[in-house]
Amino acid sequence: MKDRKTTGLHGSGKTMDLPGRGKTTGLPEHRTAAGPGQRVALILLIVYICFIYGNSLTPAHISSRESGFLLMKLHDFLEMIGFDSRWLTEHIVRKSAHFIEYTGLGILLAFYCRTWMPKGIRKPRLAAELAFLVPFVDETIQLFVDGRSGQVDDVWLDLCGVMCGLALTTVLAFMRKTDRGKLK
Repeated sequence: MKDRKTTGLHGSGKTMDLPGRGKTTGLPEHRTAAGPGQRVALILLIVYICFIYGNSLTPAHISSRESGFLLMKLHDFLEMIGFDSRWLTEHIVRKSAHFIEYTGLGILLAFYCRTWMPKGIRKPRLAAELAFLVPFVDETIQLFVDGRSGQVDDVWLDLCGVMCGLALTTVLAFMRKTDRGKLK
């Protein structure tokens, strides 16, 4: 790593010697601009949040028809492979869809916020804020849609889905990084 010439404390030319950190200018660390991968992750994140909110704007009778269609296909599949499907209800399908939808959000949040990166590059606070804000707004939107209602338990379920996506992506990134380290 190259040493960079510093201009000192707030342009004064003076530097400070901090224990464990060496010489520093006293200025905050410079963060690099977002690269193309970060921009793509942001665009995907925004599009996905719009997808989630679009689902929330669907009136209850249409949403129920979509869930019923999926339930019928899942029943057919389970019976085709020899399993009893009577336990599978529309409620389970809807709650599973919530969890899976928000796990996807967690994965995209992890890529955008780089939760596995070294401190200074990652944005864990932003990830945590969006992990709560998106489901909260999602359920609030449903309060104004015909036949729908916002549910506190859905906010918690969605939040669990986001955390699962964040954790899964972060663990896989650490495993990948560790595997690369062993190959060298």
